[in-house]
Amino acid sequence: MIIEESTSSGHHDYAYFRMLEEGFDVTVAAPVKRPLRTVVHMPHGLDGTWDTFQELPGFIIVPDASLDEIDPSTFDALIIPGGRGPEHLRVDKRCIEIVRYFLERDKPMAFICHSPQILTEALVSLGIKGKRLTAIHHSVKADVIAAGCIWVHTPREAVVDGNIVTAARRPDYDVWMRAFVTLLKERGIKAS
Repeated sequence: MIIEESTSSGHHDYAYFRMLEEGFDVTVAAPVKRPLRTVVHMPHGLDGTWDTFQELPGFIIVPDASLDEIDPSTFDALIIPGGRGPEHLRVDKRCIEIVRYFLERDKPMAFICHSPQILTEALVSLGIKGKRLTAIHHSVKADVIAAGCIWVHTPREAVVDGNIVTAARRPDYDVWMRAFVTLLKERGIKAS
C-alpha cells in the first residue's frame, strides 16, 4: 500500500484492516519513511446543499518503508488509498515506476477517490488507453478522459477492468475491497 501526507485515514484503514482480515500481509510505503498526517473529509453542512468537503486531521501513520526501499517484484498486489495524498504521489517518479511495474505484469491493483490520478499518469506513460475507471468526482473524471480511458460512474459499485479495481468514495469501501479480494482469489493469490 502506498500512502502520502493527506491520504484519507478512512481509505487507508478500511483497506489495511480488510486485507489483514483476509490474512494478507500489508506493507505500507511512502516516498519518505516518516510519520504522515492523514485526513478525514466531512461534508460542509449536512443539508445536501454543498458539494465540497472540509478537511480535518486524521490519524498519524508511520510507513513500514520508503518507496526507494520497495522491490515491487516481492509484492503480489498494490493498493493506493485516496484523499489528497495522490496529488503528491502522482508526480512522484518512484511511485509511478511502481504502478507501471504492476501494470506491465498485470498484477492486481486497487484505487479509490483521487488515487486513480496516479494510475492515469502511469497509463499515459505506457501508452495504455481504454481502461474503464471511476473515481471521486469530475476533477478526476477529466484526468481519466484525458488519459484516454473510459469514465464509468456507478454509485455503490466498484469498476473492475482486468487487474484494476477502482471505486469512487467512502460509501463504496465494502464493494471496492470485496471486488479486490475476489480479484486476488481469481488470480490465485493466497493469504500469508
